[in-house]
Amino acid sequence: MASMVTENGFGVAAETVQPQGPDPGAVRWGPQHAGARELASLYSPGKRCQEWISVILCFSLMAFNLIHLLANFHLGHVWYIQLGIVAGILTADFASGLVHWGADTWGSVDLPIFGKAFIRPFREHHIDPTAITRHDFIETNGDNCMLTIVPLANMAFNFLTLSPAELYHIYPWYCYMYALAIFVTLTNQIHKWSHTYFGLPRWVVFLQDCHIILPRKHHRVHHVAPHETYFCITTGVKVPRNFRLLEELEEGQKGVGDGTVSWGLEDDEDMTLTRWRGVILGPPRTSYENRMYNLKVECGPGYPDSPPFVRFVTKINLNGVHTSNGVVDMHAVTPLAKWQNSYSIRMVLLELRRLMMCKENMKLPQPPEGQIYTN
Repeated sequence: MASMVTENGFGVAAETVQPQGPDPGAVRWGPQHAGARELASLYSPGKRCQEWISVILCFSLMAFNLIHLLANFHLGHVWYIQLGIVAGILTADFASGLVHWGADTWGSVDLPIFGKAFIRPFREHHIDPTAITRHDFIETNGDNCMLTIVPLANMAFNFLTLSPAELYHIYPWYCYMYALAIFVTLTNQIHKWSHTYFGLPRWVVFLQDCHIILPRKHHRVHHVAPHETYFCITTGVKVPRNFRLLEELEEGQKGVGDGTVSWGLEDDEDMTLTRWRGVILGPPRTSYENRMYNLKVECGPGYPDSPPFVRFVTKINLNGVHTSNGVVDMHAVTPLAKWQNSYSIRMVLLELRRLMMCKENMKLPQPPEGQIYTN
């Protein structure tokens, strides 16, 4: 799925658009998008060679370690094995979300070596989400295989050099590491399946439905603007609240947008990232023109699954805002009333500014400039 962003910032899902005319460079997303073609062209023979070597080494080490894990199995380890496997899967999922968030947010494809090799696939994926479905097994999984080579090689070396007694004591840890390595290796394959809507084996669909691997409907949310949530691509565990809010804080500090709204922490020492301040610049040709409206935004522990609490500090006459205390009525503001965890503080501020330009609000008489609510 690709996505469009409407004027007020809401994401609307849309199918990949294929070019209709002679100018493929005008396509906004998909395989014919000029940026997608440029990013795809950066896939070099040297990169292909690295992926082949990584896949061969990774699966050879996996087979070797599996044989030794089976040879050293003891019934007394059963519960530890199960715990290790679950922990390995969850660790892989969290790591995939962290890496995905970092590659989407930081750096550029122009970085030496690292940019073209590792950031490029993430940037290409947002322009052409279906590109991954056209990659073969080597291109899909090569980089992830490379990440597991060192820990798998260390495990293989220890199997050859440690005594049976030593192996007995660290066996549960190796079960954890092996499960982690398997799911790290297969993360991009699982991600690829989440974008494949036809021809998947029944067992893959079953695992998706059981949420053992990333479900298609779950991951679809990430590809709706503004792409700020659902980063985890192994089983689909969501990135913790604070990572999401740190990203919103970074956007506020960078001044994302046209400057008509801004936001940031009320107190830079607020380690919980709970209390925020927002500013809306009154739109022109309305009774709000040339006024700066200050707001308080509270993101509770349930954010972003639950909407923030929003209150105007500057007095305002606006439908949906209580005149006595400046509290924004959640039922009167669309993004709050129909909140989704892909929405953001910026989106709420933009919607409030849009309401100022609505016919029923734009000419409402306003309190004297500079007055604030006392509570």
